[in-house]
Amino acid sequence: MNLELQSALDYGLESTVELLNMGFSDYIVPIVLDLGALLHMVAQDSVDLSSSQVVLRAGQAVGVALIARRGWTSRLAAMAVVPEARRAGVGGWLMSQVLDQARGRSDRAMVLEAIEGNEPAVALYTSRGFQIVRRLVSLTAKPGAVGTAPPATEVLASQVDVREMARWVSAYGLPDLPWQISGESLAHLGPPNVAYHLDGAYIALSDPEAEQIAIRSLLVLPQARGQGRALQLLRTTMARHPHKTWRVPPYCPEELGGLFERAGFERDSLSQLQMGVALG
Repeated sequence: MNLELQSALDYGLESTVELLNMGFSDYIVPIVLDLGALLHMVAQDSVDLSSSQVVLRAGQAVGVALIARRGWTSRLAAMAVVPEARRAGVGGWLMSQVLDQARGRSDRAMVLEAIEGNEPAVALYTSRGFQIVRRLVSLTAKPGAVGTAPPATEVLASQVDVREMARWVSAYGLPDLPWQISGESLAHLGPPNVAYHLDGAYIALSDPEAEQIAIRSLLVLPQARGQGRALQLLRTTMARHPHKTWRVPPYCPEELGGLFERAGFERDSLSQLQMGVALG
């Protein structure tokens, strides 16, 4: 096929953004990136541009794989092949190359998320040894889902540094949380994102002044579990902003979705498959 690789860093950031947009031009979910969005992924998700690869066919760029790295684990943060180069083995070749490079770095695992229903992508990853860890769901609560503000006598949550919550998520969250809601990712958040604490429960939010508020993370410390404190904090926080639309992005482990549904959220149609492969 006359394919070769070039690091995204050497290929150029703006050119990499253009290549990603070409590859995502007919994607199942609309994605349009700019340089700022790529740099945000570098900072927030630990994307390593020197490990990220552009595939060239006869000297022409036809695909790209963004690779994030933390410790012994890499993540395929994005992969795109331009439409005219598909169904020619480019994607499979690129996937094999980035896995070989990860093994060469002595990585022990690679992880990714694939939109459920994107069967060609899931088949490709499965063919390279990836296995499904769990479904990741998204949810939405419309304005007024939990009624009016709680009584003035109710104890209010206190605001804390997001990094404090990130430490607890790293220590006590699920050991295989999706990359985007891990303690490491949470620690990179700053204003206007906020975090609150109430009786051993923590919640992190996007800008509470925005029309839509995303729930970044929700955690109860081990000694406070089994007492309904996560639901209490969630309802209290939502009731303080009763006219907002609330979102749980599609990184929520399915086994945790019921908590949000009890608070008035409904599942969206968009879901993902969290996948991973051991590299030996």
